[in-house]
Amino acid sequence: MPGRCILCAGDLKNPLSLNNMPASAQGFTRSSTEAAQASIIMDIFSCQYCGLVQYQGPLVPYYKEVIRSTRLSDPMLQFRNNQFSALVSNNGIRSVFELGAGGAEYLDVFKFLGVKTYGIEGSKILAHQARESGHSVYDGFFPGTDLASQIGEKTFDLVTSFNFIEHLPDPLASLRTLTQLLNSGGKAILEVPNFDMISQFGLFNEFISDHRSYFTEKTFSLLLSMAGLEILSVDSIWENYILSAVAEKRKPVTWTPYLDVRSSLCDGVEKFFSGSPALENAIWSAGHQSLATISNLQLEKFISCIIDSSPNKQSTFSPASSLPIVAPDVLSEGKIKRVLLAAAGFNSEISLSIKENFDPSIKIAFLNKGVVEFE
Repeated sequence: MPGRCILCAGDLKNPLSLNNMPASAQGFTRSSTEAAQASIIMDIFSCQYCGLVQYQGPLVPYYKEVIRSTRLSDPMLQFRNNQFSALVSNNGIRSVFELGAGGAEYLDVFKFLGVKTYGIEGSKILAHQARESGHSVYDGFFPGTDLASQIGEKTFDLVTSFNFIEHLPDPLASLRTLTQLLNSGGKAILEVPNFDMISQFGLFNEFISDHRSYFTEKTFSLLLSMAGLEILSVDSIWENYILSAVAEKRKPVTWTPYLDVRSSLCDGVEKFFSGSPALENAIWSAGHQSLATISNLQLEKFISCIIDSSPNKQSTFSPASSLPIVAPDVLSEGKIKRVLLAAAGFNSEISLSIKENFDPSIKIAFLNKGVVEFE
């Protein structure tokens, strides 16, 4: 039975089944007999909710390790130098942390550019090799490895990962851990194989058990957003085989604008009802915006009732503020002298109705997008 989507926990159904696939990309054997047995059936699923294509069979034993068969080729080295140089100079990058640092092939480029280099690597041999090359690379894997004892609360200007995220059994948890290492305003450059291209050409031979996730631009962007990153760009690079995303750490929300509106709205309401006794004041509308305004600002001390045209609401009491909700006919009694209209897009027609059907001397104000507007 298939499990649930590793990104959104949605149901997985209707797989693509591929027979006689290599058990792993690194499953080379010393005998032909062993080699013949190193085959599996791969069931590839596409989540019907978030769209992530994924494989959920057994993990390869080395999934925590970065395996690069060769050093960076000269064309790739030149490409990375240009790519990283622009990123560093445009964003003032002084420190970088790489998830899946391998033998520091990419960190070497950053070091050449004068950036302080850090990372984490699941292979102790490769992590040691990276340290021997002058990089602060730690043994471990995200999530699971607590670096606090080694780096404290240190954060970085840039975090990176290159063709490693697709190997992770829980990419969201791994990237959330990585994102926490970014300082305020920090950037990320993250790359994965491009499933948009794979899908375009029906490349079934790109499926391999080493890779757990197959990202399109949309699903990769979704993953990064869920990990706490704001996407700046996603480009298809290197003959369209790679999706390269640049993102930044999402800024914490600030509630100050809401509190400012609340304060100014309170002042506006008090100004409108100032000098008028509560028995002569009302608010029109028992909609959610009006109810929240009345109770949160404690406006029951300024008004005697809430007017609403809905028979279902009339002869009831408003939640939290406990004000009676009455029909518009209350205005015929002549007691109400001031009405604050809080019916959003219906304010204009209510104002016209009051002037046509009731005492035209009734003073009217409008609650409009957080502001009290006077006639």
